[in-house]
Amino acid sequence: MMGKGKTLGLAGMIAGAAAVSMLFASNSGEQPKAKDDTSQTKPQTEREMIAGALEPSLTYEKKGNNYVVTFTVKNQTERVLTVTFTSGKKYDYILFRDGEKVKQFSEGKMFTQIYEERLLKQGESLVFQETFSHLPKGKYKLEWWLEDKNWPNARAAITFTVD
Repeated sequence: MMGKGKTLGLAGMIAGAAAVSMLFASNSGEQPKAKDDTSQTKPQTEREMIAGALEPSLTYEKKGNNYVVTFTVKNQTERVLTVTFTSGKKYDYILFRDGEKVKQFSEGKMFTQIYEERLLKQGESLVFQETFSHLPKGKYKLEWWLEDKNWPNARAAITFTVD
């Protein structure tokens, strides 16, 4: 016959094992969700987390033979959002000319292995800028995105023509 202490110890071990197995259970089929700093009692759906959360925009300004392109992601929610970078690569882009890939920002580069979290308050933005110089004539498309797997919709594209 087991004593009361042994029974409680066995029950505790079973509960602990169940908790550990829950930690390692897979999220089969679930999309990654963005982290935020507020705790809310109302559960949020994936759509609510992504829609209107980080609003991406991509603009350019022609300055002589240069095209200055600005990629912005803005927190459009009423809470603090966390953007997480797992390397020195905070964004990436691909530039196409007449449908052919001309340049990818990350191609041929090495990035530091660093973990960085940036908190964005309501209305705050992350802004990145690149200058493209002496582009040959053609029709261009630029696709740009944030390098944070938690924000898959933080991407934008623009087209422009160089005469």
